[in-house]
Amino acid sequence: MNDTSQLSANQLNEIQRFSFDNTNVRGERVILNQAYQEIIQRKNYPAPLENLLGEFVAAIALLRDIIKIDGVLSLQAKGEGELSAIMVECDELQNLRGIAQWQDGAEFPEQISLKETLAGGYLVITITPTNGRRYQGVVELVGNSLAECLEQYFTQSEQLPSRVWLAADGASCAGLFLQRLPAEQAKEDDEDAWERFVHLASTVKDEELLKLDTLELLHRLYHEEELRFYDAKAMQFNCSCSRQRTLEALISIGAEEIKEILLEQGSINIDCQFCAEHYQFIEADLVHVLGEHAKTH
Repeated sequence: MNDTSQLSANQLNEIQRFSFDNTNVRGERVILNQAYQEIIQRKNYPAPLENLLGEFVAAIALLRDIIKIDGVLSLQAKGEGELSAIMVECDELQNLRGIAQWQDGAEFPEQISLKETLAGGYLVITITPTNGRRYQGVVELVGNSLAECLEQYFTQSEQLPSRVWLAADGASCAGLFLQRLPAEQAKEDDEDAWERFVHLASTVKDEELLKLDTLELLHRLYHEEELRFYDAKAMQFNCSCSRQRTLEALISIGAEEIKEILLEQGSINIDCQFCAEHYQFIEADLVHVLGEHAKTH
């Protein structure tokens, strides 16, 4: 590893697609520094949860570039264990956000087993198109890692062999994805290409995945292969909350409950869980909801 490649990787927040010429194998590599740090700095996460949340952030970035929709893609885990919920989202503009919630007093091992930590929980991938019907798919909890769960999801949903590598360390999060497309998409026969590429990718160390820029990383793994690179896409943290959206969510609880809170507290205060933005609403803000009965004194 040289200082130049490490410096450039530390400034990257992007995803890049690539393919292997004359084969039916494609891939994606994502590396996120500032975008990831902006997400985990919103709460005081235990270090193991910072890393797990980072893996989820890298995973949603990979999924977003593979599942091409005009809208929002989210990955959510819920369970009855010490980790109660974790959720990440990415929209069509490559805006990322995420959050994790855990039980008070919970202690996490350095290496978290997702299946054990969720304690009978599940993963859900939700596709919310800008125009169209919302779709949800349940991801089976297999193995001990998020990567194994996603590999199972791709195998079942797309019937395409896929491998995923994820890593995070509180400073960076990164992911590598390989997928074997139908054989007819290969330009010429290369029977062991898939096994060869997976074997080489399996040698990558977390430090390399987190510190090297994409060109350097893939050159180390596949310097004897013919690689084709596509334009990298910038990714960033950006929360989709707004005062109007928060007001709409508040309205959904009903006029009577809103009036009760206003009587007791004088105002309604809501903090966005994703970005910690604070929104305050007084009676004048809610008069159209409360109608003629809005006056509380």
